[in-house]
Amino acid sequence: MFPLRRTLETEIIESLQKGPLSTRDLLESLRTRHRSTTKQGMYVALRKLIRAEIVLKQKQQVSLNVTWLTRMESFVTVAGHFYAKDAQGGSFLSLADGEKITYRFRDSNATDAFWIHILLLLVEAYPGTPFVAYDPHCWFLLVRSPSERTLRDAIIQRGGQYFILAGGKQPLDRVIRGEFNGKSSQYYMRESPLYPQNNYYINVIGDYVIEVWIDAAHANAIERVYETESTMSPAAEEQLRYIINSRGRSKLVISRNKRHSQKIFAKLTKPFVVANRSAV
Repeated sequence: MFPLRRTLETEIIESLQKGPLSTRDLLESLRTRHRSTTKQGMYVALRKLIRAEIVLKQKQQVSLNVTWLTRMESFVTVAGHFYAKDAQGGSFLSLADGEKITYRFRDSNATDAFWIHILLLLVEAYPGTPFVAYDPHCWFLLVRSPSERTLRDAIIQRGGQYFILAGGKQPLDRVIRGEFNGKSSQYYMRESPLYPQNNYYINVIGDYVIEVWIDAAHANAIERVYETESTMSPAAEEQLRYIINSRGRSKLVISRNKRHSQKIFAKLTKPFVVANRSAV
């Protein structure tokens, strides 16, 4: 797994590959490889991994940082695409200008996981590129906050900007305003929806346009929560999580079309301050 010089840090990562361990079990695992491993040495290595945000430690439980794992997966996939002699024909990274791929799902969690995955891949492949999304409501930062923050932070860290345009101005739409700094990440709430369908979401990054139609019944249920709840209470969160975790049909279309993406980007970013529009 690690072709470079093996260190105690790499041994810890391998030990945690199959799941979290207590510090006691981790030390035992390390000693099965090298009897000379000391508790003090393990903690020194752990501190290095924690500072690098590769490992998390809560009380006496140690685990790999899922955010780091996601970035590693994205890096490997993108590297494989650009270094392989023959890129896989089914990969959206291989799309020529004017081509598109359609994916259909019967599970909302599978849709969300794939959706964030492809966006992270595009961020890795095209660093410094701004990202804009239109969401009827940005519930992602309410009930999918870890993965959405990972996307936001990855875009900003690579020199891009993160823009979210919401199709409503309900109390729950306002709750997430603190997630944006007004410069590298910006948020704007419209008085009314931009598109008539309340289950339609669209993202633009570089030459790519990602369109998603979530289950219509789910969209209507989400709309009712936003219409009736005035605060992000435990009850409101529970309702949203139940809706999102329920099975439902959805469709995701990835298009690569430079002219079309520029047109949509310009439309969605009108309320925002884009650092360099001429470079888009």
